Amino acid sequence: MHISIKATDDQTIIQTNFWNHIHFHPTDAIEDIWGKRVLEKVAQDQAAKYVRMYAMLEDIVTRSPGGELQYDFTMNDHRLDYLLGLGFKPLICYNFMPRAIAKNPLQLSKLERYKGKRINYSEPADYLEWQEVVYQYARHVTERYGIEEVKQWYMHCWNEPDLHYWLSDQIYAVHQEKLPAYCRLYDHFAAGVKRVSSVLRIGGPSACYDRNFVDAFLRHTREGRNDATGEVGTPIDFFSVHVYSINPAEFSKGLRPSVNGIVQNIFQEYSDIAKRHGYGDLEIIADEWGASSNGFSNVDHYPDLIFRETEYFPAFYVRMVDTLIREMPKRQIPLGKMMICLSGQHHLDRDFEGYRSFFTLNDYKKPIYNGYVLMAKLGNRLLSHQTVDMEEGVGIIPTQDDNGSYKIALYYTDDDFSKKLGSKRVSLRLEGIEGRCRIRHYRLDHTHSNAFTTFKELGSPSQPTQQQREAIQQAGELTLYYPEYTADLQGSYEEHIVLTGHAVSFLELEPIN
Repeated sequence: MHISIKATDDQTIIQTNFWNHIHFHPTDAIEDIWGKRVLEKVAQDQAAKYVRMYAMLEDIVTRSPGGELQYDFTMNDHRLDYLLGLGFKPLICYNFMPRAIAKNPLQLSKLERYKGKRINYSEPADYLEWQEVVYQYARHVTERYGIEEVKQWYMHCWNEPDLHYWLSDQIYAVHQEKLPAYCRLYDHFAAGVKRVSSVLRIGGPSACYDRNFVDAFLRHTREGRNDATGEVGTPIDFFSVHVYSINPAEFSKGLRPSVNGIVQNIFQEYSDIAKRHGYGDLEIIADEWGASSNGFSNVDHYPDLIFRETEYFPAFYVRMVDTLIREMPKRQIPLGKMMICLSGQHHLDRDFEGYRSFFTLNDYKKPIYNGYVLMAKLGNRLLSHQTVDMEEGVGIIPTQDDNGSYKIALYYTDDDFSKKLGSKRVSLRLEGIEGRCRIRHYRLDHTHSNAFTTFKELGSPSQPTQQQREAIQQAGELTLYYPEYTADLQGSYEEHIVLTGHAVSFLELEPIN
């Protein structure tokens, strides 16, 4: 296979890095030592820019003995201060229902959340009180951090109202009860936020899977009666959805995660729904994504979830980003953000057990984390390239950044994590590059930047010795394929690369002035 990249041809601007963002879960781990450790590493490596968090209104709002609503923003401020101090921008999910305003204060989730909490998924007894709570929260953060800062944030109403987390823990025809109540909830949410400032960005519904729910919700915002204002339509600046390629229960049927499925069956369908209601340019935010759903499940529930620990997952991720970069302009999909959901990280009781997380119990970096670190290095200018004899599963993302450095991601993978892949040889040539350059080649595969492989080779120690711990930690560090060097380039750069199964190579050519 031969790939020729043209450094001097016209370049396509990648409008936004949609792929380097996270949903940090649980939100109340931000104040814990382990949560801070995760976020500090992500910030240090610049692996994410936007972080989704819950407002956790249930911990903020109470009622005084005299019956008035009262607010304690102490922990909320601590979390936001910390995130902003690390350089992150938040996407804030307004949930869950404070018991003080809930129609049914005892309507609590069966699932026990972090720190023994159970969420209230009742509707408010008085929707005007819900609007007031939303207003007070939005006003507080705007006064504390300033409108110039907060207008860069995103705020959305509730989480997965088409599932267990709104009105009922039963999944049934949402149009019967859940949808009208959610539209009413959103109307008052929008009114509360926009009372603070019209420039604050709001959206919803962060639906998990139900296309009909999203369709009816967007129809309501366009032409429905607004319960808060009595007028037609409700403001919306983006719409949010959750994107999971597969439920792990389907692995037993031989099904696997699918990059094309994410693009065609999820983003394309949601984009088409938005266009039907005149929202062709409305920003789409996938405020949760994963190659599979069920963040609270691990290999004990579904053994195939071991793929979350291997080199397969970052290769899948890179291929997905590549496909979306190419297909979004063709399909007119206005995707703004994708946030990998880290909802399993608080369940860890041993290393590499298949939960959704960037790090293991003993703080080993997982391959998917290294994938995020690498992809954050991509430039914002897409270079043109030509290929000869390209084979299935091999792809490339050739870019240049504003400093003139070339950042090139090359991968080989297959959607089927159970398939044994051989090796592929690629001749890569970058034409039109002159001068002295510093050259780095990072590698992520079965034996590079992969703590899981070393962990397995050492017998999967449940209580590793200090020597074992250091070996596994070192294996998880992002690895150069060969030592960095400098070269005087006379019009081109060429390299012959062997890609093993589910491998990612990342080349940096940095001009030296």
